[in-house]
Amino acid sequence: MPDNRSKRPLPAVMDVGRFRERFGTDEACWEHLRDTRWGPDLDQFTCPDCGQAKGWWLANRRLVECSECHRQTSVTAGTVFHGARVPLWKWFWAIYQLAQGKKGIAALTLAKQIGGCYGTAWLMLHKLRRAMRRRNERYVLQGLVEVDETYVGGEEPGHPGRPGRDSEKKVPVAVALELNEEGKPKRLAMASVKRVTGHHLKRFAVNSIAKGSKLRTDGWGAYRVVAKAGYEHEAIITGRGRAAVQTFPWIHTFIGNMKRMILGTHHWVSHKHVDDYLAEFTYRANRRWLEANLFGRLVVAALDSKAITYKELTAGAT
Repeated sequence: MPDNRSKRPLPAVMDVGRFRERFGTDEACWEHLRDTRWGPDLDQFTCPDCGQAKGWWLANRRLVECSECHRQTSVTAGTVFHGARVPLWKWFWAIYQLAQGKKGIAALTLAKQIGGCYGTAWLMLHKLRRAMRRRNERYVLQGLVEVDETYVGGEEPGHPGRPGRDSEKKVPVAVALELNEEGKPKRLAMASVKRVTGHHLKRFAVNSIAKGSKLRTDGWGAYRVVAKAGYEHEAIITGRGRAAVQTFPWIHTFIGNMKRMILGTHHWVSHKHVDDYLAEFTYRANRRWLEANLFGRLVVAALDSKAITYKELTAGAT
């Protein structure tokens, strides 16, 4: 799907007042989805069945009929919004909160804001996080890439696990940060791994980092195994704690911000859904210079991603 935009431009900085003025009704939200996905004149329409690029609106039904096979399609079909009974303005408010807030929003908070139940808000947010996750998977890091690991979630509040690579009950997370020529952060990747071993870190690297890139890591022996998968490798012996932070300041900054998002907004996340929260953080981090456009981009991502069901989410399906 092309990343086209509504012909009516969004404000450069959309505060809450402007958002509610622009998207306070379902009609306004539907028009934005229509214009973003197909264009007001259907110049971007493609039939999902036969691929025909021509169709016409059916009067008063909000459906487009294909001129070739006559399939009738709604603007939300095959998207995150597909089959949802939640009003579109509530979906747009959830997107706005995820896009504009650096720490996201908790399901309980969203439920109170939109007047819904916790379960509905939880499912909405996870559907949007899954759209973010699929968007993240389009990109790989390359060039000079710092790699580290950390631990998040897992235990309930009041029962912290032990620090370091032997932490129990927490989820190990691999982190990679591409640096530009000036040594400043460019693009981030994060994913949970089963264990902090060469085998599992290598799998993360192969999925996230282009072959031939230069990995810069601490002296943990597992990274020598990772390097054998087709990477240059620079190991810097730092020890743990402050010395590691001083040697790899940028990657530790992102790790710290991610943990503050989880602890500050959600307080606790389950093993099963850690990757969705990591995807949310990574999505925003990689678009940190595009804050004014992030709402529109997330709408496009939602239109370009199929909905996942509650059953699939709770079963751990992707």
